[in-house]
Amino acid sequence: MVVKKVLIKPLEPLMFRSQGEFEPLITGSHTSAQSLIIPRPSTIAGLFGYILFNGTPLSNNDWLDNVVKLLDNMTIYGTLIEADGEYLFPLRMGNLFALVKQETLLSLPELLKGGEEYEKWEKGIYDIFYEKNILFKLIGSQDRIGISIDKQTRTVKEHYLYTARYISFKKRNIAYAVFTDSDKSDEMNGKVINFGGESRVVKIEVVNSDDVISEGVNEDYYLALSPILIPDDSLDDFLDNVTKYVAMGKVDKITLGFDISRKRRKEMLTAVLEGSVIKKDFIKAFKGDDRFEKYQYQKIGYNTIMPLNKLELGKINVY
Repeated sequence: MVVKKVLIKPLEPLMFRSQGEFEPLITGSHTSAQSLIIPRPSTIAGLFGYILFNGTPLSNNDWLDNVVKLLDNMTIYGTLIEADGEYLFPLRMGNLFALVKQETLLSLPELLKGGEEYEKWEKGIYDIFYEKNILFKLIGSQDRIGISIDKQTRTVKEHYLYTARYISFKKRNIAYAVFTDSDKSDEMNGKVINFGGESRVVKIEVVNSDDVISEGVNEDYYLALSPILIPDDSLDDFLDNVTKYVAMGKVDKITLGFDISRKRRKEMLTAVLEGSVIKKDFIKAFKGDDRFEKYQYQKIGYNTIMPLNKLELGKINVY
């Protein structure tokens, strides 16, 4: 299988908004937006689709079908952060979020086997989040104040004042890294383009990769490298067994972004967030499940998982 690594290199501070609204009727006279650390897969897939668009008419109004068509059968896996040539992995425990090196992940399976015996894993887990977390060494923030302009009158809209906290990078050689299974990725190499909210600028670099994309259930624990979307008709079973399926992390409602062409938000779904650790039982419970496979979210980067002991990428629906 062809494996390409696509690096998205920021050239200025970036903004990746999550759920929320800017309408003053909802938020009041002032609102704020804070960027996600890692962009949603749909944001990355939209970027790729925009670059690869060749003028071919899109047949319907479904944003997901259109993006998959633009990607021309490409599957996206990710997302990691690469700094000075080294991969950094998201890790999450509730609202705590970390970026850690791969060797840090190696201790997690043994720690998690402590199960409900809190004292067996408390010190080790918190050591990862407070001592081995290099998030704040690499990523900072930049606060800005914004207004909204009426495009017809070119005047400032009353009550549309907001603050935005962008993410900025403390090192020059840092990038978001995703992987694809298609040579078509080469067409994006060298592009300088807007990415995410507020039309921020990044550069794309595509290289051949020796990293592995494979299938199989061989480990007890897996790291979610992108949000794992839970179909609505599987939600009751998942929530009834969440402690059986998720060892550590966070489950939340997320929005899949904004549909610019139709000027409305994309769907909101329940997800196991990136950086969460899931158990083998979760993969087994949904193996080959039509409720996962009938959607194409996994094509655009969602549902990427990795065994904790090695960089081997896969999809929840193909195991």
